[in-house]
Amino acid sequence: MMPPVQRPQMGLLSEMNRNKLKAELAYDYLRDAVITMRLEPDSTVAEKDLCAELGISRTPLREAVLRLAQEGLLTVVPGGGTYVNRISMRGVLQGHLVRSSIELRLIRLAAEGYSPVYDKDFKLLLYMQQDADERGDFDQALRVDIDFNRLLCRMAGFPDIWQTVHGATGQLDRVRYRAMAKCGMTQEIEMEHRRLFEALKARDAERAHALLRKHLDDLPLLIAFVKDSTPNVVVPGEDIDPQRILNALC
Repeated sequence: MMPPVQRPQMGLLSEMNRNKLKAELAYDYLRDAVITMRLEPDSTVAEKDLCAELGISRTPLREAVLRLAQEGLLTVVPGGGTYVNRISMRGVLQGHLVRSSIELRLIRLAAEGYSPVYDKDFKLLLYMQQDADERGDFDQALRVDIDFNRLLCRMAGFPDIWQTVHGATGQLDRVRYRAMAKCGMTQEIEMEHRRLFEALKARDAERAHALLRKHLDDLPLLIAFVKDSTPNVVVPGEDIDPQRILNALC
């Protein structure tokens, strides 16, 4: 007689894993809503409605909210609700410092160790980016841009470090998203990524590094565009010179 089939245990550990997955879903959904301004600055986060919309309980949603609060995108007022923060230029520059410091080092590793196994990934991302540009789909354009950066970390041999970059660049991503409304910017990003791909395929670390630095150094223009076009979404009174920060990185 065969022994009975052992069914998987559905105890505390399984419940924790389910909550973790739900918290990650809520985090991605909320972060995307804040970045793309579907949740506008100064607006209230309706947690009860979000729980119903995502089909999750309050516990994983609160975990996602607290994570986004730590990243400077939300403010939680005990007993007073949760609110979407305005764009902080100090937060934008902080994210840029983290991203540039890490990626400008990883790009050399990615070029030196480039493998044709990544060709398919790059070509798919470039196709999706071109499609987003042609349709004027800024949401997809930003998501592809983020996936491009994630791929660079994986190519360099440090895939987990992307989460550090991602967690630090929420405010930066908001500026980049708003600035994509500028005529031709999505096409410009696509062309820069194509040149970077060619440099990586050629294992030309110096050229890849120079191209990425140029790609990152447009920040002052993006900040000026957002501050001039939508000043109401920016934290007032932050006297910061982005060009001085960029010069310090040279």
